[in-house]
Amino acid sequence: MAATQKRRRPDGRQTNGSLRPLAAEVSTLHRADGSASLSSGSTTVLAAVYGPLAPRNPSRERSDGAIVSVVFRHSSSSSSADDAAGAGGKAAYGATEREVERFLSDALAATIKTDAYPRTVIEVVVQILKSDGSAIGTTLNAAVLALMDAGVEMVGLPVATTCLVTEDGGDGGADNKSFELRLDPCAEEEVPGEGAVVIVVTNSSGNAEAATGNGSSAGILSSMSFGTTSLEAYLACVEGSARASKAVLAFLRLAVEQKVTREAQTLWST
Repeated sequence: MAATQKRRRPDGRQTNGSLRPLAAEVSTLHRADGSASLSSGSTTVLAAVYGPLAPRNPSRERSDGAIVSVVFRHSSSSSSADDAAGAGGKAAYGATEREVERFLSDALAATIKTDAYPRTVIEVVVQILKSDGSAIGTTLNAAVLALMDAGVEMVGLPVATTCLVTEDGGDGGADNKSFELRLDPCAEEEVPGEGAVVIVVTNSSGNAEAATGNGSSAGILSSMSFGTTSLEAYLACVEGSARASKAVLAFLRLAVEQKVTREAQTLWST
């Protein structure tokens, strides 16, 4: 049973289902094929796309499509996590950088039309410039915006939403637990041990239902969980993420449309 709370959140938001303000800048890097800076509240991520390119190592070639490679970085000032390079460095919520890279690459590869780019590599480099909660979800959304800027052909647009779940035992035992769900938590809410964090990636593709064969979960690409939560709370995260992703998707499309409009105006004015 979801608990409804009326208290104000640490960053001033009035409701648990509201998202922080979004801000974006497209084509921020000149040497990349596509790039974008995305901010969700005080969390800021820079993403760059290189490719599709021929791989430096021929053994990485796939004759049936492109390989999607993700490089995940976070600056020393972005969080208090261990910033050591390599697989041992903790990126967020206790996950290693390699685990985050695998999560991001799987979500992106599921929606990129890889068979349109055989024998190539699409490299996505993402860096957290400032972390104030929901960092991994913001990172995926920044990568999607950079892919849109690069003109990479996609069959859908993955959108990540971060959910914070706090549960109590309730009065009726394990079967009657109540929980509180907060979307897009800030760093002050993401206190270790205070709840579980669930990152849900939804797909905006209209063909999602046909692809999965299951209308009830057609829009869900993947999820990443940290901590323990009940099935009811997890399903509430999926439902809340599906609603929130519509607003994020509309913002990403608007950011690209405004960039294209500015370029067209510049072209015709010269």
